[in-house]
Amino acid sequence: MTRIELPESARADDNCPADLSPPLLTAYQRVASNDIHELHGAVEPLAVGHTLDALEPRRPLDGMVNGLSVGSVNLVWVRYGGSGVVVETPPTEGEFAMCAPNAPMGVEYCGNGERTVADGTLVLSHEQRMRMTPHPTRGCLVIATSTGRLADHLRDYLGRDAEAPLRFGGTGPAAAPLEIVGRTWRHVCSILDHATADGLHPLAARNLEDSLLTAVLLGLPHTATAELTEPPRRSPHHLADVIHDWIQAHYDQPIGVADMARAAGISVRHLQFVCRNRWGLTPTQLLRGVRLDQARRDLLAARPGANVVTRVAHAAGYVHMSRFSTHYRQRFGETPTQTLRRGNSAPSG
Repeated sequence: MTRIELPESARADDNCPADLSPPLLTAYQRVASNDIHELHGAVEPLAVGHTLDALEPRRPLDGMVNGLSVGSVNLVWVRYGGSGVVVETPPTEGEFAMCAPNAPMGVEYCGNGERTVADGTLVLSHEQRMRMTPHPTRGCLVIATSTGRLADHLRDYLGRDAEAPLRFGGTGPAAAPLEIVGRTWRHVCSILDHATADGLHPLAARNLEDSLLTAVLLGLPHTATAELTEPPRRSPHHLADVIHDWIQAHYDQPIGVADMARAAGISVRHLQFVCRNRWGLTPTQLLRGVRLDQARRDLLAARPGANVVTRVAHAAGYVHMSRFSTHYRQRFGETPTQTLRRGNSAPSG
């Protein structure tokens, strides 16, 4: 078993208190255990195939695994404890997996013998076996999906299949700064950790899945990066009306940007161009505006009650009430509660 050496600052110290970083996805705990087999069994279904070996088998682990699926994207946060473990993964081939370690992590590429230390986003190799030594106590987030699902998302954006099979890696530039990946998964984890006991509304789950897929395609270099930066073609004037009419007819369903583009018979990139040209908005902003307008109509027509505003917000695809209230106030100049009260104070005909 190979241990990939880390800088002194990244190693666990028996003489110091455990540096336990706050776990992510605490509402979705799968297991807390000192059994390496139990930890492995909780991680693998949400990540990719791998083997797991303790660096010091006689020293007990103190592990935790939290995880869930958001549509086609799996999120799993894991901390192993003890003196740490070595994780070995085969080539991912048609799967996609990336690690976001919360501390420097030793990495070895078994095909060419390269060794490095990852202190940020790490994409697992499609072609090589890898060995990784995550920090024992600070935890690591793994995001996994299939390259097929990412290729579908890319097709919706381009309006056609990419020219080459989708593969990640290389040293070339991505279509957007890498920071978009970290900001997106942190935003998604924050929403998930504050979701209601009833879980996510389908609208919210779809938006989170789309956000993660988009961030991966934009923020990481891959074989279709150049195609993402091609300028869109000009569009017929009537397309804007087609788009708006379709949104008005389907706003109450769990639709996303890809559905809007598909209904109009154009790519997501073309849809973005049309919305910017006609309304000065992104497709997401346009859809949000339609849903907020409907939320206002629902509040004006509703009877006051303990959960009225919450139900209306969830129907509009919001999980965080504070975000719903902020967007609502920005659009209408008053809070949802003020609208509800004003609707019920109006004289009846």
